[in-house]
Amino acid sequence: MNKFLIYFSLLFLLLPACSNLDEKVYDQIEADRFYTTDEQITNALARIYAQLRSEANHQGYAGEKGWYDLNEVTTDELMIPARGASWQDGGVWMQLYRHNWTPSHNFLGGTWEWLYQAIIDCNTALEVFNASQSGEQYIAEARVLRSFFYFLLLDGWGNVPVITDRATPLSETSQSTRSEVFAFVEKELRENVPLLGDAKESLYGRFNQAAGYSLLAKLYLNAEVYTGTNRWADALEACNKVEELGYDLHNDYFALFGDECPTDEVILAIPIDPVLAPKMIYEFRTLAYEHGQAYGISSWNGACVHENFLRKYANGDIRKNQWIYGEPVEVNGQVVKNGNGGDLVYQPSIASLENAGTYEGARNLKFSFERAPYNGNSGGNDFPVFRFADVLLMRAECALRLNDELQAVSDLNRVRQRAGLPPFSGTLTPGELLDERARELCWEGWRRQDLIRLGKFGTAHDFMPGSHNHFELFPIAETTLANNPGLTQNKGY
Repeated sequence: MNKFLIYFSLLFLLLPACSNLDEKVYDQIEADRFYTTDEQITNALARIYAQLRSEANHQGYAGEKGWYDLNEVTTDELMIPARGASWQDGGVWMQLYRHNWTPSHNFLGGTWEWLYQAIIDCNTALEVFNASQSGEQYIAEARVLRSFFYFLLLDGWGNVPVITDRATPLSETSQSTRSEVFAFVEKELRENVPLLGDAKESLYGRFNQAAGYSLLAKLYLNAEVYTGTNRWADALEACNKVEELGYDLHNDYFALFGDECPTDEVILAIPIDPVLAPKMIYEFRTLAYEHGQAYGISSWNGACVHENFLRKYANGDIRKNQWIYGEPVEVNGQVVKNGNGGDLVYQPSIASLENAGTYEGARNLKFSFERAPYNGNSGGNDFPVFRFADVLLMRAECALRLNDELQAVSDLNRVRQRAGLPPFSGTLTPGELLDERARELCWEGWRRQDLIRLGKFGTAHDFMPGSHNHFELFPIAETTLANNPGLTQNKGY
């Protein structure tokens, strides 16, 4: 695979990016004298892919205080309670979990700016690719990448500006409706995904056809939320395209979250290296201080899950083993001691969101240090964006909506079999598929979207009293509105 080529391309291109999105962005290199070789074009694309794991202000797709936390901490599968003075942070984590954020929440503006900076990078690359007559596959890849970032904006904010050139200042743009943004993303994907390469290993960490069809399936799966009209049949067709490209379930669930994702199942991964291309912080953020010290790192004792989420797992489900609780913690065969000298044991119950106990809450080992190298600042686990288990569960949901329960159960059982569970019995419901998605995909960034689609996002659960449906969209940040008074705030804010 070309994983380390990706790292070095990222290092080469991680120059200071334009953070003032009100200014025009120009290159200093003449278009007709650059991007004429595959290597140069790949390096140009690497600048865009670097946005997925950008360290700037902890943003990026799989970073902290950005897209990932807006889509996980707002749900029942990731909680960051305050523990004494730790994790108070002005209440930002509690606001997300309880659905009482406002336009002044400090994750919102940074995430919006990150997404539009990535779009500007795509537009810049496309302008130069077109001017230098680069191959249609590279142009298609940049357009699909841009569609991915617009998909995130469509999902999070709804009515957003659509910019397709690098010269238009963001402060002078108006919003398209959510349906118009949907139509733009759909058109871009349908035109360009067939032009992408279909390789797995040589396109590791990049959009190939299967990744493009996975994104299209996500778009259609949530079409009723975005436009008011369901597109179940189109979503199912996109899922079929992925399977036709030769993907299947990997035999080892936990191998999916290691140093390098197996490409028989993982369709698109974000390559992470603890030194060359950090940061993977999810293990740092979940482990108690003494637990991290046993690995030789400074952990943060924060992210966890309440015991009610654990009840979704049946006994014998191997995926339950990603949660650690109830037994003394061991590292390298040695029991880890807590701050009082006793055995470190995580308790699944959590007494309070405002002041949880030091060792309360089950901790997640999906991105375990034992499966990837790490240093004092980052783990080395690659992050899976799209994988075939998700595609199977999307197809199962579509089939069920289209009254093909036989196909739905068949796809569900493929996922259950890998998890060590017996075939599903009884009447399959969308709610059961929602729970299966939680068991399979927890902490992978899809929970908020799934809950909204199934009408469960505002449902009360542990320490979350329930919320109004306007919280299904994020507000436009105060700073963003100040920079562009022509934007209209989302309803309810």
